[in-house]
Amino acid sequence: MPKFLIIPLILSINIVFAIPRYAVENGASCNLCHVNPTGGGLRNDYGTTLFALDELPMRTSESLEKEPWDGFVNEYFQMGGDLRVQSYVTKNIDDGEYRFPIFPMQADIYGYFTPSDNLSLFTRINLSGTMPNEFWLLIDDFPADGWLKVGRSVPDFGLKLDDHTAYIRGGSIRATHGLAKEGLFFTPDKMPSLLEFGFKPANGLRLTAGVSNRFISSGDQSYGFNDQLSDKTFTVKGSYIKSYFEIVHTNLMLSYLTESVVNAYALSGGLSAGQLSWTFEFSQADNWITDSESSLALYHELAYTLKQGIDLIGKYEFFDPDQDISNGSIQRFTAGIEIFPRYGLQYILQTRLIQLENLNADDPSAEFLIQLHYWF
Repeated sequence: MPKFLIIPLILSINIVFAIPRYAVENGASCNLCHVNPTGGGLRNDYGTTLFALDELPMRTSESLEKEPWDGFVNEYFQMGGDLRVQSYVTKNIDDGEYRFPIFPMQADIYGYFTPSDNLSLFTRINLSGTMPNEFWLLIDDFPADGWLKVGRSVPDFGLKLDDHTAYIRGGSIRATHGLAKEGLFFTPDKMPSLLEFGFKPANGLRLTAGVSNRFISSGDQSYGFNDQLSDKTFTVKGSYIKSYFEIVHTNLMLSYLTESVVNAYALSGGLSAGQLSWTFEFSQADNWITDSESSLALYHELAYTLKQGIDLIGKYEFFDPDQDISNGSIQRFTAGIEIFPRYGLQYILQTRLIQLENLNADDPSAEFLIQLHYWF
């Protein structure tokens, strides 16, 4: 008989609002809607006042009695926020007891200051104090739409999903199914100092590169003045966006990350046509868990827009900590619906089926959840 993890109707406010499929559906990069040139976090003028207000929700600005605040204090300063609290009921597989943890997932406030053209300062403050803060200075007056970012942030690699439990990001940090790891190394508690730049050498082509303090391994994530050059994390990413007949959009990205003996590679992107979109990633990390293991993570997402503000979602995820052995992999199937009733609100209803391979857990476990996302 299957062993079930039951997650009832709950209030949960999602993590940083970064949904790559929207970039695919619009035939654009993530910075179309975000102030961060590599995507994620605070929305910019287009992402706030146009897309999130009139193109995304069921109730647009025309149908609201009171137009919501867009976060712009004045022409120089913008504020925003993403909040999440989660509670769920889970049936422990070992003892059969039901548990009811309640914990905050995120409480972030953003500030974005643009004192002059092509110069801006961003900060993200974690109100709970449990996660590192983010801040960086952005200079974007270089040729070929080039920009330079310096501060503390996450290196640019693969898809920047809104769910850190995806196997291509950090997975289940507590590894609840018996594996040494249940996802890659992009956990939300890592925020190294970095220097990053990007530019567009040709139409549709975008390149970024960066160097940061140690991101994967343990150590001082804050400053790292004593880090040797061989201890740094280096990233390179290239993306190409192409649209056909104004209704078919493609996005292809290649990412590479290296730190000491660790080498990680990712092929990611997506395809959209009309109301249907597909987002994917294949990631491999060599010598990460140990010096001899190669880990593989896969992500596939199909989304169908039933009507504006309502998306049907299907996902397939796979993670193998060590490709050299025949057991120890995990896969997850997800089906659900995402509803944006109005600006600043998102409801997520999902059911998940998790299957372990050859770990004395042949029966799949099921999860049922509802989430509420609020942002401004």
